[in-house]
Amino acid sequence: MIRYADATVANVCALVDAEKPAWRTDAQTRTAAIVAAGAFSKGAPSWSDIKAIFMRLQSNKCAFCEFPLGGEFAGKATQDVEHFRPKNEVKAWPNKAKKPPYTFNTGGTGSGYYWLAYDLSNYAAACKACNTARKSNYFPIAGVRGAAANTAVELNAVEQPYLVFPLGEADEDPESLITFAGLVALPAHDADGHAHRRGRITIDFFALNQREELWEDRFRTIYALFDAVEITKTNANPNRVEIARRRIEDMTSIAGAQAACARSFLRLIDADPQKAWDYYVAAEEFITDNRKKRAPKLG
Repeated sequence: MIRYADATVANVCALVDAEKPAWRTDAQTRTAAIVAAGAFSKGAPSWSDIKAIFMRLQSNKCAFCEFPLGGEFAGKATQDVEHFRPKNEVKAWPNKAKKPPYTFNTGGTGSGYYWLAYDLSNYAAACKACNTARKSNYFPIAGVRGAAANTAVELNAVEQPYLVFPLGEADEDPESLITFAGLVALPAHDADGHAHRRGRITIDFFALNQREELWEDRFRTIYALFDAVEITKTNANPNRVEIARRRIEDMTSIAGAQAACARSFLRLIDADPQKAWDYYVAAEEFITDNRKKRAPKLG
């Protein structure tokens, strides 16, 4: 997970106004009706109408797991507009089927953030594995649920959410909370505290260390990154070196498929090349073993 700094509320509003001029006015009307009723009810406008704006701001990657989801032609079918704070009743997390060993409170249930249903600061584009299968109507917090009509900034202060919102600059930088050891996502803070717990719960919540598609994606990233760095160090052809440098810049940019993993691995290559090599070897063995396990059994 990385921060998409260009996805500020001001930028999003400007893009929405340019592409869907009536959307925000219609959203205000709809929100007034929802607030008056004290509960969410579906109606115009559709947040799907502005999905492509968030897709572009996120370089067509899931906001939470960074998995590439295609461009606007195919991506609309594989990405959802995610309501960071659920618009309907909030369910307790972990639920009965998922019980990580937490010794601290994660917020319980709530009536839902219906007044944020059409708030652009509450949206992101997410893959179905993160949104439909995992995010759903969960929203774990360390504090107490905020009151109706509170803004996102006000809610953050009282709720102390565990999940990280990667768009704009209203929340912490995800990379200050989550780092990587090879393919493995880890909390960036060792000492137990809110920052450590945010990293740990975000990793657990989105199953960032359990999903095969993410293992494969990260492995392709560190494989290509290690190769490109070696070229910059050992190749005598300046043209090849320049191409390798551009590859490194691309992989660690916002558009990189697994930019957070790539940036972490690049820092490790610089700080401890041997450890980076050991992680690379371990990652290759892990991926190879898992591919064998998943291979179809014939005969």
